[in-house]
This record gives sequence, C-alpha cells and structure tokens, in this order.
Amino acid sequence: MKHFKCDQSESLTPQTPFIMNNLLKRISLFIGLPLLAIFLITACSDDDNPTADNPDQELNIVETAEDAGNFTTLLTVATDLGLAETLQNEELTVFAPTDDAFNALPDGLLDNLTEAQLTEIILYHVLEGTVESNQIEAQQDAETVQGERILLQSDANGVTVNGTTSVINADISASNGVIHAVDEVLLPAEFRDPGVIEAAEAAGNFTILLDAVESAGLTTTLQFLGDFTVFAPTDAAFEALGIETVEALTDEQLTNVLTYHVLNGEVPSSALQPEQTVTALNQENLFITLEIDKVTVNGTANVIQADIDVRNGVIHAVDQVLLPDTFGTVVDNAVKRYDLTTLVGLVTDQGLASTLADTEAEFTVFAPTNAAFAAISSTLETLSGDQVTNTLLYHVLGSAVQASQLSESQTVATLNNEEEILIEVSEGVVTINGSATVQIADVVGSNGVIHIIDEVLIPEALGGGIPTSGNATANITINNVGSSAWTFTDVEGNGVDVQTGVDNPTLTLDEGGRYTITNLGASGHPFQLLDASDNVLIAAGGGGTLQDDEDANVVVNEENGTIAFTLTGALAEQVATYICEFHPSMAGDLVVN
Repeated sequence: MKHFKCDQSESLTPQTPFIMNNLLKRISLFIGLPLLAIFLITACSDDDNPTADNPDQELNIVETAEDAGNFTTLLTVATDLGLAETLQNEELTVFAPTDDAFNALPDGLLDNLTEAQLTEIILYHVLEGTVESNQIEAQQDAETVQGERILLQSDANGVTVNGTTSVINADISASNGVIHAVDEVLLPAEFRDPGVIEAAEAAGNFTILLDAVESAGLTTTLQFLGDFTVFAPTDAAFEALGIETVEALTDEQLTNVLTYHVLNGEVPSSALQPEQTVTALNQENLFITLEIDKVTVNGTANVIQADIDVRNGVIHAVDQVLLPDTFGTVVDNAVKRYDLTTLVGLVTDQGLASTLADTEAEFTVFAPTNAAFAAISSTLETLSGDQVTNTLLYHVLGSAVQASQLSESQTVATLNNEEEILIEVSEGVVTINGSATVQIADVVGSNGVIHIIDEVLIPEALGGGIPTSGNATANITINNVGSSAWTFTDVEGNGVDVQTGVDNPTLTLDEGGRYTITNLGASGHPFQLLDASDNVLIAAGGGGTLQDDEDANVVVNEENGTIAFTLTGALAEQVATYICEFHPSMAGDLVVN
C-alpha cells in the first residue's frame, strides 16, 4: 500500500500529527493537464478502449465510476477541472459522493464556486494509496490530497467519515485503487459551518489550547464529532499555569487534562442550575455553580465568555486551566467541590491550608459536607479557635490511605495530638467512630486522599471520641400518642433499656454513652430532659442549664427532628425525667446505670 497517510487511534486518544502535502503543487499538477487529453480520456469510443476487447482487464477509477452509473456529477466536475487523467493513473482511494449526495447540496452551490474551490472540494475526497475498508481502524485520521484531514471511524455497522457521512458501498475495486461510495459530499473547513476547532481558531485567544489539542491528537474529534460543551482556557489561563507545566505532561496526562474540559452534549449557560456536578469526557467530575450571571467551575475558574455557539456544540471561555484531581493537593480538591465550602472556610480561617497543601507530605482527610457542619452549627459557634483547630485536625491522618487499604476494623492516629479514630468497614460501607459514614471515597490527589463523610467527627475533649464498652452509642426513635404519651418505636445500639410500644415507659441509659434521639413528632412535641425539681437540663428548643456544656455536646437538628447528647457525669447526676415541652402528661422516668 502506498502513502496511506492515516494514523491509528482509539477515540479520544493521542494520535501522531500528520505532515501536510503541498496543496499548490497538487492543484498545479491537475489543472495543468491538457484539455485535449481530458476530452480523449472521457469521450473515447469502445474502439479506442482497450478494455472493450479484453473484458477481463480491470477498469481504472474513472472507468469503474462510469460503469457504476451513480457518480455522474462527480465525474463531470472532475473532468471539467482536469482531474480525470490523475484519477485514471495514480494509485488513489476515493470517497466518492453519489449523484444523490450532490443533489442534496443547496441549489446553486457548485455553480457559485470557483474552479480552485471546486478542486479543493474534489481533492478533499481523495487519499493517496489504496485503503480498503478492512484497513480502517476504530478511529483514525487520514490526510487527503487536498491537504486537510478527514476522520475515519469503523465498526460493525460500517465506515463513517467526519462523524456523519456513511460509506454506503465500500471497496469498489479498480486497477489503480479503490472507491468507497458515500452518501454526502465532504466539505473542507472553508465550506463548513465552524465547529469547535474552527471557532476557537477564529477567536484568536485559544492558540495554546489548540496546539495542545493537536499534540494530543484530538483535533478531528473536536472538529467532526459531538455535540460537545467545551470549557476553553484562554492563552492567559495557560500562561498563568505555566507553559513549562503543560510541556512537561506526558501524552496520557495531556489527554486527561484536555478531555477534563469537555462534556458530552451541548450545555448552554441558560441550562445551568445553581449547583451541579457533571461528568467530563475523562470520566471525572466538574463542579459548576451559577450565582446570578456568574458561572464558576471547580470553585475558582470563571466563565469569562459564555455561549460561543458552534456547529457541534458550545464553547465557554474560562480564565483557568481545569485540572483533574490527580494534579491537585487535598486543599485544591476540596476547594473545587461546592459541598465542602464550610470545611474549606474553616481550614483557611484556622491557618491550616498551607499545611495541608504541602506537596512533600501525605494526608488522608475525612471531609464533612456542608450539611454535616450545619447539623452542629449551634455547637460550632461556641467553640474557641483552638477547639475548632483540634476538631479539624481530628479529621486528618498523616499518611494517604485509600478505602481499598482498610481492614474490617482499625484505630488510627490523627493529627490532633495523635488522638485516634475508629475506622470500620462492613459490606463495603466505611464508618468512623461508629456513626459517620463515608459518602464518597478515594478523591486521590497529588499529596493524599479525601473521603467525604456525612458527620463531623468530635474529639473526646468535646464529648466525642471512639465509642467504647460502657460508653456505647445508641440511636433511639420516639413517637407520640396524641398529646398524652411518648412511645419508643426503635432502639439501635447498646446502653439502652426501654420497653417499646408502651406509653411513657421508664428509660434506662448508661452513664457516658452518646445518644441520638429521633423524635417523629418533633414539631409539635419538643423533647426535654428535666431534673427532679422540673428544671430543664437539655431541650430540643434550647435553654437548658446543660445545653451548652462542652462535655454533654448537645446537638439539635430541627430538619430531621433529632437531639444528640453525651450522658456526662453532671447530666447523669441530675436527670430524672424525659418530657414534652408542651404536654406535661407526656413524661416518663429516666434512670442512669
């Protein structure tokens, strides 16, 4: 096979750049053919045609197209342009539009083109050498005689050119090559509506991006496939990152970074929600927020020009290069996630960001969500700066530990003065200190890993720590019988003795235990604990004498109707009853072991 200038590549993988032919030399060669020779070639009679006397001799490309009978327009245009002799004699592959394909063009299009423009279009259908359909890989570029590239794709359904044009009759053999009949006329860039690549070229401020796309072999993908949404970093964005950083990337890394900027499907800014997580082509998440008319990607990258409409999607220009998690520190990867903004704010306020961004160290961060912090907001407001710092460090390990490295149960030291946490794994679910659950595991970055959790971990000094025997954690669910009685419907854990399904039973708890009471009727029946003189100790509505006791660590969540507390010595010594704030008849004795 001669001069099959195609590079094999799977979809969205790096391809070797092509060396472009000199188009002017090609055009001068073809147009310079004598008109008389053209006439003789195309108009000779059977008496002058050697194949008439020897029917076993294979026809050349022009004769084969004539014999097929459905390439009349292509042959007429090629003959008028002086291309017929070359199509007869050189070894070529022709993606030949049928007459129906030409008829589908807008009326008068061909009549309004110059000979040079028509020549560009015809040569855009021609490859040097013989390329049969079984030689075409799943996805690859091919350089045409015109000089531009086409995108070839092959699967069980056949061959497609430039994403939409189908080969409807492949491998029509000729003496000097092969014809593949196609159902559309292929148009070079000059005659197409601009796609992602052409629009970026025209804009003029994406030159570094375009060079990177070309190096990664993604140019024809973004030219012909889609629809795509591209968050396109400007030249200034790449310069801010550092050109040397880009140049140091391997081919695989470059492809990973570039495809992290692209979404499948067209997403205009008008379709954005205040918060959304979307999956990029590299299968990692982008985190997009919309505030009034400001669109932000990954926490810090701003969309500075939205909705550049193109033939195969939309471009949003951004002022930063977006980097997948593997390139970011644990701080970077927390910053990009809009559901970790409370954590990021606290880490920054307490001066811990530079520590956790140290690329010479490794960390594991159990990162509570914004909702987790909201659940303890009233307690958080009462903590001193040192207490907040200690609580944050209680979520950090001094090494990188992925979920797959965890055993069924282990205690590990945190950066909070080496205070330990208990990590357990059961049926694929990871819990910390018996109650906090890992919601998203293994956000792996350059200096460690983040596991996103649904509760804030409380150090022992603030009433938390690892549950131990005699200090068991339990979840208790209560409901009301009208306004006359409490009933206990469910108990999970240890350290609780109560009869379920009975009105106002005696509740027995272990001193030192951590208890969460879920009140199914919380809105109309606020839960309280009283002493023997009916003084309020702790209450869902607040105001108890031990409400703000650090060791008791009372946490009220109005949204889910829970009140959590640690049964400290002070609380155990005083508590006598549980009661509804509004209905005195809803009361029962509370006994402490």
